[in-house]
Amino acid sequence: MSDSDRLALYAAELAAFDGTDLEAARPFDQVRMLIDAVVADPWWPGGGVEVRAARSDAQSSSTRCAASGGGSGTIRLAASQTTIATAAHELAHVLAGPENGHGALYRRAYLDVVRVMTNIDSTDRRLDLHVNQLTEAFGAAGLDVGTRRWPAPPAGTGSAFAL
Repeated sequence: MSDSDRLALYAAELAAFDGTDLEAARPFDQVRMLIDAVVADPWWPGGGVEVRAARSDAQSSSTRCAASGGGSGTIRLAASQTTIATAAHELAHVLAGPENGHGALYRRAYLDVVRVMTNIDSTDRRLDLHVNQLTEAFGAAGLDVGTRRWPAPPAGTGSAFAL
């Protein structure tokens, strides 16, 4: 992925989620529990994901994952990025695999993770609201979305979990 494509992805994230509750800072444990709920959901096609706080001086979050998509991984969340949007971004790296960077398959994983994350809470299901926002932002930025290599996420998923 070129630097301009990477910048386009970051701009699309801002266009889709800036000003929404997905960008609101939350306690670390709340974000970790949401990631754990996605990974425990029957849809999740990968392995385990460990969530840790990043070093206190870290400016951004990161993910280390198995050599191919659908594996296991470790997500480190920077203190300034304990948001649902960041959690979805990092978890999509685990699903797509590190070899896909922020490319088309990664963007498919990102959309699927957002769909599951925003529908886990049965009392506050967003359906496709945030998925559509991100899809439109990808399109406006000229970023294509790849074909998934895992099952499609269900329309409504999970059990009660407060966002």
